[in-house]
Amino acid sequence: MLRYAVQYLKNRVGALSVAFAIAMPVVIGAAGVAIDISMAHMVKQRLSNAIDSAALAAAASAGGANVDAIKAKVEQFFYQNYPIGKIGQTFDLVVTVSGDDIMVSAKSKYATSFSKFLGVDELVVSAKTTVAREMLGLEVAMVLDVTGSMNTNNNIGTLKTAATNFLNVVCSNAACSSLIKIGIVPFANTVNVGPYGLGKNPNLSIYDTAFVNNPSGKTFNQSISTQWWGCILERSTPQDTQNYGMNWKWNMYSNPNGINFGCNKSYVLPLTNVYGTIKSKINSLSASGNTLSNIGMVWGYRLLSPEAPFREGAPWTDLTVKKVAILMTDGDNNIGGSYSAYGDWSTLKLTDHDLDMKLAATCQNMKNDGITIYTITFTSGIDETTKGYFRNCATSIDKYYDAPSQSNLLEAFEQIARELSNIHIKS
Repeated sequence: MLRYAVQYLKNRVGALSVAFAIAMPVVIGAAGVAIDISMAHMVKQRLSNAIDSAALAAAASAGGANVDAIKAKVEQFFYQNYPIGKIGQTFDLVVTVSGDDIMVSAKSKYATSFSKFLGVDELVVSAKTTVAREMLGLEVAMVLDVTGSMNTNNNIGTLKTAATNFLNVVCSNAACSSLIKIGIVPFANTVNVGPYGLGKNPNLSIYDTAFVNNPSGKTFNQSISTQWWGCILERSTPQDTQNYGMNWKWNMYSNPNGINFGCNKSYVLPLTNVYGTIKSKINSLSASGNTLSNIGMVWGYRLLSPEAPFREGAPWTDLTVKKVAILMTDGDNNIGGSYSAYGDWSTLKLTDHDLDMKLAATCQNMKNDGITIYTITFTSGIDETTKGYFRNCATSIDKYYDAPSQSNLLEAFEQIARELSNIHIKS
C-alpha cells in the first residue's frame, strides 16, 4: 500500500513540474510587465512634476516678458527639473501662452526591460498643465533698508534687482494693472518724505496738503545743501507706531550740523500703478546711515492708509483689495550715538531694544488694520533677537524669510511676488 502511495505522489509532482514549466514564462512575463508599467508611471509623475514646476517658475519670473521669452524660460526650467540623464526620453515639449495662462505639454518614452519580450519595446507617456496668473486688487508697500551696510558687496545692487524682479512678476508687459499699486519706503536713520512733505510732487505740481512744518520757508531741493532734502523727525510715542492723525505734522531735521546732516536722499514713493515710476524709484536707491526699521515700517503703514498724509490707499473696508507690507533689513536696529528720526541721541537716550519694541507695536497695529506683512532678514550678520522680532512681525511664520545670501534675497522676493500674483495650476 505504501509503495502505491509513493508512486502516486511521484506522478503528481511530475505533472505539477510540467505545468509550472509551462506557466513560468507567463508568470515572469506578467511580473515584468507590472515592473515596466510601474516604471512608466514613475516617468509620467516625473514628467508632470517637471512641467508643473517649469510653468509655475516661468509665470513667476517671466513677468512682462514676451511669448518667446516665456517659452525659453519654460524650456530652461523644464530641463533643469528633468535632465537628460533621467529615465525616460522627453520629446514634444509644447508651450502655448494665452493671456495670463501658460499651457505646457510634453511626452516621454520609456524603454521597457521585460515587456519587449512580448513585443512592446517602449511605453510613451504624456502630461500637460495650465498655469494661470489671476491678479486681484493689491497694494504693496516695499519697506527697504538703505543703510550704509548695504554698500557691502554691492548688496544695494542686489536689492534693486530683487525689487525689480518683484515688480516684473506682479506687473505684466512693463505695465501695472489698474488693480495694482506699489509704493516704496527707503529707510535708514529716518525716512525721507521728499517733496510730498511740502505738498508737492517731484515735478513741483500740487500733491496734497503739506504735512511737514516749514518755519524757515525751505524748498525741497537736493542739489542745494542749504535747502531741505526731505528728512524728518518722527512724532513721539505712541504716535510713532500709528498710521495717521488728521492734524499731525512732522518737523524737518534740525541737526546742529545742518538741516541735511546724515540725511539719505532716497525718498518715498506713494502708491502708484505707473510701472516706469516704480522702476525708476527702485533704481535711484542709495545706501547710507544707521538702521531704524521701526521708522521705515510705520511709514509703510502710512503709505497703505487711505488717510493723510498719503491718500492713495483703498478704504480699510474694501475687501477686494489686499494691503501688503514687505519689510526688509540687512542689520539689527541701531540707534547709534548720532542724529536720527528721534533727534539727538542725548535727548531721549533710546536704546536698540526700544526700537525693537516700537517695531513690534507698529507691526501689531498694522495687523489689526488687516495688513498682510512679509519680513526678510538679509545677510548672516543679523542676530537671533532681530530675527525673532521680524518673525513675529510677519503675519505668519511662512511669511518670514531669512536670506543669508544675495541669491536667497532674490528668491525671497520672487516667492513673495508669486504668492501675491495668485499663480496657480488650473489643470
